[in-house]
Amino acid sequence: MKNRLSFKLVSAVILTGAFLALFSSARAAQAKPAHTKTHTGTYSGSKGNSGTFSSTTTHTAGETTRTGTATNQAGQTATHTADRTWDKATGTGTVTSSTTGFNGGTTTRSGTSVKNADGTISSQGTVTGPNGKVATYAATTTNTATGSTTTGTITNANGKTATVDSTVTRAGPGDVTRDTTITGPNGQTADKVVATKINPDGTGTRVINVTKPDGTTETRTETFTITPAPKVP
Repeated sequence: MKNRLSFKLVSAVILTGAFLALFSSARAAQAKPAHTKTHTGTYSGSKGNSGTFSSTTTHTAGETTRTGTATNQAGQTATHTADRTWDKATGTGTVTSSTTGFNGGTTTRSGTSVKNADGTISSQGTVTGPNGKVATYAATTTNTATGSTTTGTITNANGKTATVDSTVTRAGPGDVTRDTTITGPNGQTADKVVATKINPDGTGTRVINVTKPDGTTETRTETFTITPAPKVP
């Protein structure tokens, strides 16, 4: 039973989307010209949930900060804040974040990253859940010709460990897919596929498909606008 509960907690991370930030490359905060962008849109899910969201991301030399808010069909609000730093000279970075869900529970994260001699990036840190229990994570990200791969583990307060495998694939300008699978200590798996398409004018769509350990699926579709329109490579 403890194994199952452990995996439910880990699955909650992937289902809420927090996992995408958990193992994002530290190089997202590498030095770039200072600029701010806003991201606004709407979402709808296969279970009848819907709402609006907005976020503001600011890039400065070696630091990226983000604040976001979502409001669901019941008028409840969820918030997210994150701060990433990256020192290109030392190849090290930090991340802190806080996410408060629609139910009022807050999850916080604190971690560090380092670039290894072979070019991979190792990350580690802690995640504190709404109940105050602390989980630890560790991961390694490797660049590929079409994106990156990340493998890692999440260990909860009871010492139960889940493994994580995530692949990012860039099929073309503004066309990115992330496929993440979590395998719990009892062998159960949850999978999340996020397909994002950004158009040259800054409009875009994101389709999120989640397969739960029991085999059932959920789909969420987002439409959004980024201002100013990003320079899609």
